[in-house]
Amino acid sequence: MEHCIAHACGHEQAHYIPGSPAQQDRKARWLRTTKCRTCFVDDKRSEEAEAAARNATAIAHLGLPELVGSDRQVSWATTIRMKRLAAILATSSINGADSHQACIAVTDAKWWIDHRDLTDIDLIAKGRLHVNAPDATIAGAALTRMATIA
Repeated sequence: MEHCIAHACGHEQAHYIPGSPAQQDRKARWLRTTKCRTCFVDDKRSEEAEAAARNATAIAHLGLPELVGSDRQVSWATTIRMKRLAAILATSSINGADSHQACIAVTDAKWWIDHRDLTDIDLIAKGRLHVNAPDATIAGAALTRMATIA
């Protein structure tokens, strides 16, 4: 059933609320305590922009090389790289003060996207492997050969 809810931000928004009348009332009461979708999205975007600015400030001195890839990949990977390098620099005791150097050298946007969920230590290790191998495919093949030999 469609309900017109006056949100905490002062905006009104129509919501489809399924369920029994009691469930609908409970959900409508909760929705009145939240921001409307537009305000929520705006707040999220501003939080992300603030975090990106903090990350950019934290890594500005590194002089990062341009990322290579499609426009969408580069846009997404730039955000990932800033966030991850800022985190690594904040905890530079992981593998020494220069542990981030291997990751700085990686310019492949796809690499940053593919490895975005790794821990900081694993990201540094993958970065070293990627930088030391002339081609990432060769590095992967070497690991596969090592696994089959063992």
